[in-house]
Amino acid sequence: MEIRPRNRREFLGSQPDVDFPPIQNGIDYLLSVTLHLTHGDPPAPRDLKYAILHLQAAVEVLLKARLQREHWSQVFKNPGAATRARFESGDFESCTTDAALDRLAGIAGVTIPDKAVKTLGMLTKSRNALQHYGLTTSAPAVEARAAEVLTFLMEFITAELQPDLRTDEEKLVQRDLAVIRSRLGTITSYLKQRHNEIRADLAPVADSVVECPLCAQFAVQVGFPDPQCSFCHMSWVHSHGLLFDYLRAFDRPGLLTGECPKCGQEEMLRQTRVAAAPADPRTLCFGCAASLGPQIATCSDCAAFYEPGEGDLGRCPRCLALP
Repeated sequence: MEIRPRNRREFLGSQPDVDFPPIQNGIDYLLSVTLHLTHGDPPAPRDLKYAILHLQAAVEVLLKARLQREHWSQVFKNPGAATRARFESGDFESCTTDAALDRLAGIAGVTIPDKAVKTLGMLTKSRNALQHYGLTTSAPAVEARAAEVLTFLMEFITAELQPDLRTDEEKLVQRDLAVIRSRLGTITSYLKQRHNEIRADLAPVADSVVECPLCAQFAVQVGFPDPQCSFCHMSWVHSHGLLFDYLRAFDRPGLLTGECPKCGQEEMLRQTRVAAAPADPRTLCFGCAASLGPQIATCSDCAAFYEPGEGDLGRCPRCLALP
């Protein structure tokens, strides 16, 4: 009896098909993210690399899954040129994450918190840098950002995606989400432990502790020529560098720089959030940590910020003292 080797078609016929509907696909990426972030203590650079890449992939898939429910054409880069045939074949260029967020808000009526939008934007930048140019960054910062995005996505899945799932799909999703939640708990426990370690040192100076532009934790004390983040260990060679990165990372309304009336450096920033009172932004100098009250003005002579007083004629105390 002659035994013929099996051909490629026979081998392929014995293998299961690749079947990942959008929501299950996105959740599978999240499983990968949590696995990489809990693989070691601390996670290896390779684990952090794939955590970033897969987290960004999960964001894109899950946001667009919700957008697709509004209408399949909305996931196209140009909805006006969308065709059903191209959609079903997957032969099209999809919209960016930013566009998906805009369409979810403007078309689907889905509210995405501003903090989540900012965090997602920073994740996209990290992923692009990593994939196209290479990325050198702080491991704790990656973990902190990932935990924020994971927390947002878990809430997004629960509120926006789960209610319309079929029963069979719902069971699979619930199973995978239970695994993700357990691993996320491990990650957030680490973050809480790290916060507890630095809290005692930062508490006495909480009025001059700002958010780190890299990890977004309240862990950078201003007023030093070479500031450093106590959480992720990011450091700057000069307070100018910290101020520049802060402005780029936290583009909030009212953020304006001006000259400090105490040290004379143009490193005073309005609407700065500090650890002591995050909900009460103040005007703070990144160079010397001088702080001004809620009522401030700009000197008509030198443009420095100052606290206005009766009879100051629109001039700061320093300029008023000049002959």
